[in-house]
Amino acid sequence: MVAGFIFLAKAIILTEVLTNAARSWGIFDPWRSRLKSVGYFNRLLSCFECSSVWAGAFVTLYLLYFELLPVTYTLCFHRLACFLHLGWETFDAIRAKKEGEI
Repeated sequence: MVAGFIFLAKAIILTEVLTNAARSWGIFDPWRSRLKSVGYFNRLLSCFECSSVWAGAFVTLYLLYFELLPVTYTLCFHRLACFLHLGWETFDAIRAKKEGEI
C-alpha cells in the first residue's frame, strides 16, 4: 500500500517536472525549436495535457524499468522546492496586500 502511494507520488511529480521541462525550460530551447518545426510536435508541445500524457508514459517506463534514484530524488526535490517557493510568494503577496504594502 505504502509502496504504491510512493510510486504514484513520484510518478505525478516526475510527470509534472518532465512536462514543464519539455515545454518551458530554457536549457531545452534548441531541441524544442527543432521539434516545433514538425507540425505534430508543435501541437504536442503547445498543449499541456497532450505533453503530460506522453511525459506520463515515459515516466511510467522509467520508474518500472530503469529508475535511477539520484535522478528521481533530484527532480522530485527540485519540483517540491518550486511548489514551496510559489506557495510562500503567494502567502507573502496576500500578507503584503492586507497590510497595505502594495
